[in-house]
Amino acid sequence: MHHRILVVSLLALLLTAGAGLVASQLALAQQGKPAAQQGGLTPREAAARAQAKHGGRVLAVSRKGEVYRVKLLLDSGRVITVTIKG
Repeated sequence: MHHRILVVSLLALLLTAGAGLVASQLALAQQGKPAAQQGGLTPREAAARAQAKHGGRVLAVSRKGEVYRVKLLLDSGRVITVTIKG
């Protein structure tokens, strides 16, 4: 009888841990999806918008929260950072 209780308890523990693992894997998979599938911009789209507005050459794109920061080298030699909501 104690053996069955132990087995059932162990199975319940494994199922609970497995459910948590599945939930964390789903969250990681969502993070790995392109921003376009999550309803936002991709880094390439943010860079294109910044370049279309200001010209120049894209040096770097980074994301901080809900915005992209696009660093541009303008034809004048000046470097600017443009914020694009995405």
